[in-house]
Amino acid sequence: MHFSIVNLLAALSLTACSQAAILPRQSDIDQWLDAHNEVRAQHNAQPLTWNNQVAATAQNWANQCTMEHSGGQYGENLAWGGGSFPIPAAVKLWADEVSEYDPNNPQYSHFTQVVWKSTTELGCSVADCSGTTYHVCNYNPPGNVIGQFPENVEV
Repeated sequence: MHFSIVNLLAALSLTACSQAAILPRQSDIDQWLDAHNEVRAQHNAQPLTWNNQVAATAQNWANQCTMEHSGGQYGENLAWGGGSFPIPAAVKLWADEVSEYDPNNPQYSHFTQVVWKSTTELGCSVADCSGTTYHVCNYNPPGNVIGQFPENVEV
């Protein structure tokens, strides 16, 4: 009996550890911030700063490999692709949506969240989901607030 309880506790401990967020390397953090802040500068938005708590939330969601929005407390952008899908490519994918933005009829998008002026903090993650690279970025405070586009998005 003792042996099976010990095995059960060990298995539960390993499961709990595998669900824990592992924060990104500093080089990845730099890539996330540089890619976002380059786009933000083009749209007169202040640079974002990194927040480890926001990143941990992003990593926990990325680990689920659901490829859908979490519905959490932060603004959120998702991107995924097969094989190698580098960080700058994910941010470029979101930023390129600027071509679809109409200031006379503003709609929320990945682009608008990237450049949202009231957002000050960023936390991102990446997960390998059975050969698919899955990027999750969370933004604090969240953007894409209906009625607040004119003061938060410049094209």
